[in-house]
Amino acid sequence: MQILEAVILAVYLILMTFMGIYFAKRAHSSENDYWTAGKSINTFVGAFALFAALASSSSLMGAVGSGVALGVPFLFAYGFGAVAILPFTLFLVSGQIRRSGVNTLPEFFKQRYGRAVQIVAVFIVVIGMTFYMVPQLTASGLIGSYVLGVDYKTAVILLGIGFTIYAALGGMWAITYTDLIQGSVMLIGMLVLSCIILFQHNGFSTLIQDALAVTPNFGDITQPWMSYFGLFLAFLWFGIVSPSAVMRNFSSRDAKTARRSAMWACLLYLFIFIFGFIVAAGGASLGIADSLDNQDMIFVSVIENYMSPILAGMMLAGLLAAIMSSADAMLLAISAGVAHDIYKEYINKEASEKTVTKIGFVVMIVASIIGIVIAINPPQLIAIMVGWVGGFLLSAFGFPLVLGIWWNRANKAGALAGMLGGAVTFLILVLTKPFALVSEPIIAAPVSLILLIVVSFVTQTPSAEIQNQVNQYHAENDSKKTV
Repeated sequence: MQILEAVILAVYLILMTFMGIYFAKRAHSSENDYWTAGKSINTFVGAFALFAALASSSSLMGAVGSGVALGVPFLFAYGFGAVAILPFTLFLVSGQIRRSGVNTLPEFFKQRYGRAVQIVAVFIVVIGMTFYMVPQLTASGLIGSYVLGVDYKTAVILLGIGFTIYAALGGMWAITYTDLIQGSVMLIGMLVLSCIILFQHNGFSTLIQDALAVTPNFGDITQPWMSYFGLFLAFLWFGIVSPSAVMRNFSSRDAKTARRSAMWACLLYLFIFIFGFIVAAGGASLGIADSLDNQDMIFVSVIENYMSPILAGMMLAGLLAAIMSSADAMLLAISAGVAHDIYKEYINKEASEKTVTKIGFVVMIVASIIGIVIAINPPQLIAIMVGWVGGFLLSAFGFPLVLGIWWNRANKAGALAGMLGGAVTFLILVLTKPFALVSEPIIAAPVSLILLIVVSFVTQTPSAEIQNQVNQYHAENDSKKTV
């Protein structure tokens, strides 16, 4: 057991839990507060919250582990796509979807296409976000087993329960303000670790030489081109199709704030991947990848080799911050989908707001338990698991969402065909494995696009009311209406 590191992690986790308790009363006062923090988040807080929601364990442990294990071109494909997330999101959806006035992504699909599309969207959200929790829980288990000296399974359970508590208690209020802290901890920790690595290797060029001397295949292309392109696509679209990221737009004060938050979050995310490349090079220079049971542990090995126990504890807290900040956003997306979009919409329309938020609380707990069970025996490297989730959500949501905002001819039949066709095609490709690893969205996303366009053209044109709604998404004035 790493005693000093364990104490720092325990203090950090307790602090996050107290923040959840602090915001609990405000969060449970209304659905608007629980799901979107009262639509009142400013640019500064929103930028860190969006950055922290996207910068998951995959952006730190996963990127470094896959960069060393599969070669730095794999990290670059991931990093270029991930950094491009936010400019892509800013221009395509951020302001427009905030003007819709909804609280969740499935609610947007209901407003734009109708109830049938909303129901399908909820099921896709629950499946996608539950599986997306698995790499976060995997990372928490790896960190916890190292620091606490317990087995991986116990660590997954302990830390999984820990970050579920504050998210379930405080809703979007707690999640947003804990993400402000977690994003700062991540950024500072990565900066300090990168500086230490560069100092010990006497600069960047020497670091790269040392990495290649010990791990000659560090710069090699190890995967087929489809793997790199598929991974790039999955992450490029992630900010658009991931409900956990999209919900950050709904919590912004207005459309301008949502777009500014995305712009500044992009800069923060860029720094993370610059630092990640340095950390990966440091990991390659250690030459220990083949000796590890799980190559995602390379990041922890870098921390252990380059940092003192106090700094290591702070950096591990940064890793835990990456895990918690993404996992809490996923839990909220699942919770909103079931409690807000299914229970209140179709089961009990007269349910009070407190009842709905309590159901959301229970759903978070159940989703966390399911994620923990799957994470006990994770199926792949962290980065690959996240790539699968991104590809699945892109194949299902990408074009129904973007064309729903930009093309008023898109209709319910087209959206259903595109959503179901893309999702089913993706799952078939993952199960049958006819192509290279994580290349599935290269095929599945165009299938979704073609089905949406063709079916929309051969079926009824949307009503004038719906077409006018699409025009409102692009209105210059920032409507603050709520639904």
